[in-house]
Amino acid sequence: MSRAYRISMKDSDTRCLKAGDEIGTQLELLDILPPEGMGALLREELARRGFEEQPDGTMTRADGSVTITVDPCSGEITVKAAAEETISQEANREASGFNDVGPDEQSLRSRVKEQLKQDLDKKFEQEQSRLQNEATERLEKRLEELQPEISEIVNKVTRDALKEKAKQLGTVKEMSEDAETGSLTITIEV
Repeated sequence: MSRAYRISMKDSDTRCLKAGDEIGTQLELLDILPPEGMGALLREELARRGFEEQPDGTMTRADGSVTITVDPCSGEITVKAAAEETISQEANREASGFNDVGPDEQSLRSRVKEQLKQDLDKKFEQEQSRLQNEATERLEKRLEELQPEISEIVNKVTRDALKEKAKQLGTVKEMSEDAETGSLTITIEV
């Protein structure tokens, strides 16, 4: 006589998931002064805007989970967004078997346990994907906010470099700046 049995198993796991995204670009600085001079002006302006110098010579600023890194020597800028979350997931599975036909109870338990592991892995993959999307969205949003500031930095460094170059070329007779239009007029006597 055949007896039916039901196996019900539950499994849970907690994992720390990490995700990140980054983008890099080049600042469009004109070669008005030698590279060291342009780098020094860029370093000064970045420091004024809250960037801190790192041992490798780069300047970084962390805005929450987004980190902005600028190499004043090369003008390379990298923006990185990171996300980290500890997530717990749970999965349940049931299976039925008969003691005289089909797999025995031990192999049925092993199969259900493997299915539970796959279910948990799939749930964590979905959470990882969600976390990755959040990091990418945060990066895109921060890039939109950062664009005007980067333009201001490049313009300020360019103006300062032009002023310094004018002083090297001769005696500055007159200098006028229009903050509204961004124009700079320098009259020098050579």
